[in-house]
Amino acid sequence: MLQPSKNDSYIIEMKNITKIFPGTRALDRVSLKLRKGEIHALVGENGAGKSTLMNILTGQIPMDEGEIFMEGKSLRLTSPEEALKNNIVLVPQELNLVPEASVAENIFLGNENIRFGFISSGITQRKAKELLGLLNVELDVTQPVKELSAAYQQLISIARALAYTPKVLILDEPTSVLTNVEADNLFRAMKTLKRHGTAMVFITHHLDEVMEQADRITIMRNGELVEEVPVDEITKDEMITKMAGKKVQQLKRVKRSVSDEIFYEAKHLSRKGEFEDISFSVHKGEILCVAGLVGAGRTEIFKCVFGITQSDFCSQTYIEGKEVSINSPEAAIAYGMGYVAEERRHDGIAPGMSVMENMVLPSYGQLRKHGLIDYGQAVALADQYISEMSIKTTSRDTLIKNLSGGNQQKVIVARWIAKGVKMLILDEPTRGIDVNAKGEIHNLIRELADQGVAVVVISSEMDEVLAMADRIMVIHRGKVSGFINDVDSTTQEDVLKVAFQ
Repeated sequence: MLQPSKNDSYIIEMKNITKIFPGTRALDRVSLKLRKGEIHALVGENGAGKSTLMNILTGQIPMDEGEIFMEGKSLRLTSPEEALKNNIVLVPQELNLVPEASVAENIFLGNENIRFGFISSGITQRKAKELLGLLNVELDVTQPVKELSAAYQQLISIARALAYTPKVLILDEPTSVLTNVEADNLFRAMKTLKRHGTAMVFITHHLDEVMEQADRITIMRNGELVEEVPVDEITKDEMITKMAGKKVQQLKRVKRSVSDEIFYEAKHLSRKGEFEDISFSVHKGEILCVAGLVGAGRTEIFKCVFGITQSDFCSQTYIEGKEVSINSPEAAIAYGMGYVAEERRHDGIAPGMSVMENMVLPSYGQLRKHGLIDYGQAVALADQYISEMSIKTTSRDTLIKNLSGGNQQKVIVARWIAKGVKMLILDEPTRGIDVNAKGEIHNLIRELADQGVAVVVISSEMDEVLAMADRIMVIHRGKVSGFINDVDSTTQEDVLKVAFQ
């Protein structure tokens, strides 16, 4: 039996945690110590074991070996409910709200305010406003969450966690969809929780946030503990190298030449309440980056482009100079278009299907032989892209939900490369992806463009936009604020000036 440390300032000690899944050792004797009133960053590449370790701490999966202590006492968690009883609360990376329920109902879902045997809507709404106030968020708490942006839904998820009065709060990529202002409000709330003794595990691929907000850092790689270090004793570059096990090439701009030939052109796209009078074109072999604040309407515009939604008013769409009607994703695919959605879990992957099945979904038509799917051809296609794109999976038959976020994203991109698309729209393609996988995705995008594919990248990361774009389209409040053609000499401030002009 392992023993807790004598230092009673540790609220959580995870000692020598091991977890084995079929075909892989996800965690190999990993230890994590968490102090009261600290922000402890847990960093590592996708697939390093961070989520597995936190799933054990929150009772979602059992460990195979090791011991957990809470405030010096042995803790055995067999369910998420037990973790909540111990005030251990997780804010997951993927949104898990009930779309039809109100803001207040979502915040207190499973943690209802009971008065005289009934749920008190008045108390629920009042307390919901108080919790959102900690995050400096003003919302009508009676409105359904389906009417809100992903950023607001993320803030509601955080408020839900705060409703449990956590002793241990685990934040998994909490700022991935937040604006800078919203992220700053979250960081202020974290500092308030810290002063009140709450221990926080902060999981993020935004390493600048780690350097600015964390007290200590635990670095993981390939299911193993690499190092635990105070934040002031390590640099960002050192952290990246330890995460990857090698020196990682930093994001750099590459000068490219682009064809004058236009593949796609839209004129006067409009959709009431979302965007208005949007006109733009994308050249063959061009990387068009779409910039703007979260909620500016970028995603909504390109859902319309791909036929998921329809333009309300008189508009025109041209493919290679010919006017066409794209009123469904099927029509868009038939014209050679592909779409990688922002919400990978809900709109990208089919979680109950294998890596191979996810990869060949849009290609079944070209894999038919005598009216049946040619399984051998599907296997060859999947194996080819698993190899070419360095997708980390034990097998082509592994369920895609068991892959890390970065590898899931590679499968989705491979899906459209295998299909042979002529235009690919990628919405936040590196959201929640580690620095090494991010570089691999960027290289894939450039390779596609070099082959003549028209590529649209919607991104909230300005460094990514400035490094990848041949041209930038700036969206603000549902309208095109302008285009930036000379990206080589453009700064982040220049893009913001265009947005607000």
